[in-house]
Amino acid sequence: MLQTLCESLDQLKLSIDTMHLTAGDVTGLLANLRYRLEPRLAGAGIALAWDVEMVAPVERLDVAAMRHLQYMVFESISNVLQHARATRLRVVVKPRGQAVVVRIEDDGIGFDAARPPHNGLRMLRERAWAIGAVLDVRSGEHGSAVEFELAS
Repeated sequence: MLQTLCESLDQLKLSIDTMHLTAGDVTGLLANLRYRLEPRLAGAGIALAWDVEMVAPVERLDVAAMRHLQYMVFESISNVLQHARATRLRVVVKPRGQAVVVRIEDDGIGFDAARPPHNGLRMLRERAWAIGAVLDVRSGEHGSAVEFELAS
């Protein structure tokens, strides 16, 4: 119950943070996530590797789309905290052609990607579809990676 309460408070704080972001400012959104979640990662014994390049705003991402993206990244990190038994989490943001790629990687135990998707993965897919992002989820015995590609 304490974990659920902490996640709810984090979501509330992040929602407030998002209200003040420029639409499409993926770098700013991730900076807020880092500020809010890095202490929780450290408390869980998970080292954070931050490989975030400054990227141009994705202008087509309005405030609603930014909230979807924020939730997608938060859900990916939350899954690492809850299930992965990871010691490292890496956040990567970089341009790929005309798109921006956001990637969350961990060195945890992985999961069986062939199983029917659990609720969190289903919600990631729905939110990715809602904002026109390409979602790629990979997992194996040496960790998992969740990637969102956001076309300009």
